[in-house]
Amino acid sequence: MAKDKKKVIIPTSLYEKVKEEIAGSEINSVDEYVINLLEEKILKDSGGDLSKEDEDKVKERLKALGYMD
Repeated sequence: MAKDKKKVIIPTSLYEKVKEEIAGSEINSVDEYVINLLEEKILKDSGGDLSKEDEDKVKERLKALGYMD
């Protein structure tokens, strides 16, 4: 990830919901969760295909969040 960063402000209620969602998962922070979602969204919208490695990472994240078995 790039060293340059910008702040994004989200409602506290949404932040708290994300914290609850990632509790007990391998995702370490709300920032990490949001970055991952944005990266996936940008890849999807740009028509870019995920590499096998990236696809495996996404599947593992979804499993960790309880969306996949």
